[in-house]
Order: sequence, then structure tokens, then C-alpha cells
Amino acid sequence: MTYVAARDVLHANLLSAFLVMKHLMPLAPEPGASIVCVSSRLGMVGMPDQTLYSAAKGGLIALARGAAMEWASRNIRVNVVAPGLTATPIIEASFQRRPDPAAYRRVREDSVPLRRLAAPEEVADAVLFLACPESSDVTGAVLPVDGGYTAF
Repeated sequence: MTYVAARDVLHANLLSAFLVMKHLMPLAPEPGASIVCVSSRLGMVGMPDQTLYSAAKGGLIALARGAAMEWASRNIRVNVVAPGLTATPIIEASFQRRPDPAAYRRVREDSVPLRRLAAPEEVADAVLFLACPESSDVTGAVLPVDGGYTAF
């Protein structure tokens, strides 16, 4: 990976969230504001050929936890959703590029304890839960939406 590609991975997956939080905080309403960052299961576990992406997503988790502690006194909550393999158009297209898309899909599904990909709506529901008043005592948490992958 080139320096430019590495920089782009870090900017897209970590530094952008830092900048949003930095500039959002002076504008955050009180009380009860909630920020939900979207990391990845790879922020909690490593995977070959995904080292820098995993580091960026792990850094996002650390950033969110630190911000949660910094801003708790203002009643601003910061949490993280960590999706696993999700049935997005990008993932579906990646399956289609394989010689046997159905077989590759089965292999990927079999790598998840629930034996399926998450639906994008399931990830959105987790974000909604962490953003809403029903989770008002939750801050600094990471909620995996990964079919049990990170429970290994």
C-alpha cells in the first residue's frame, strides 16, 4: 500500500470522525446529545490484508470511548456500532466478481456464527437504539452487529 492510499484509509475511517466531533461539540445541544460512530468488526479483530483498515476502525473505537469520557459531564453520549459482514451493494458486487459467487457467499456466511449476512436495516436499528433516549445510560459502548463473529 502506498503512503497516499494509507493516508486515505486513515482519513476516511478515523480522522474524518475526529474532525466532525471536534467541530460538532461547540454546537451540540444539551442535555442528552448522542453521537454514534460506525466502526467495524475489524476494529476489534484483525484480518489478513486489512491491517491498516483494522487499525483505523480500532482507532475510531478508542476515539469514541475517549470522547464519551470527556463529554459525559455535559450529558453527551458517544457510542459505536461495529457491523460485520453486511449485505450492502458493495459486498454483493464483491461476491459477483468471484468465479463461483454462490459458493463464495456460502463461505463468507459460514464464517459467521449466525450463518448469514446482516441486513443494512439491522445495522441502522442498532444506530437508532444508541441514538435514542431508550439508551440514555449507555456511553462509551461498542455494539457489534456481526452475527456473533466477535464472540469467538
